[in-house]
Amino acid sequence: MKKEDIQTKIDVIFNNLEKLKIFSSKSYEDFISDFRNIDSALYRLQTSIQALLDIGSYIIASLGLRTPNTNAEIIDILNEAGYIPKDKIEKYKKMSQCRNRIVHLYNHIDTEMLYDILMNELDDIKEFYASLLNIIEQHE
Repeated sequence: MKKEDIQTKIDVIFNNLEKLKIFSSKSYEDFISDFRNIDSALYRLQTSIQALLDIGSYIIASLGLRTPNTNAEIIDILNEAGYIPKDKIEKYKKMSQCRNRIVHLYNHIDTEMLYDILMNELDDIKEFYASLLNIIEQHE
């Protein structure tokens, strides 16, 4: 495995997290008052989570593990191989489900839920990101 192979995905996550931090200083009312805030947050969350899943798929393929049929299965396979602790599985699967909601239920986005994610759950993305990078570094 080589970090260079997935550097663009790493860059997406890093840049998105930096930009998503901007929203932490906004009140909910300020956040929803401008559609650009919502659109930007949704896009950056979606692409960050997708990049995490893409990196997870890259790791699975590089290690010759079984092929996932769903995004959530990426997390299961990494857990089965001992790379993701059992207590993180549901948290990371919720990320995958959030990405699916943004992509497929785009016309039913709950702005309160989105704001809550921005205020309270970005560390989960950072944690998953760090775990994936650690796996790659272990196998370089």
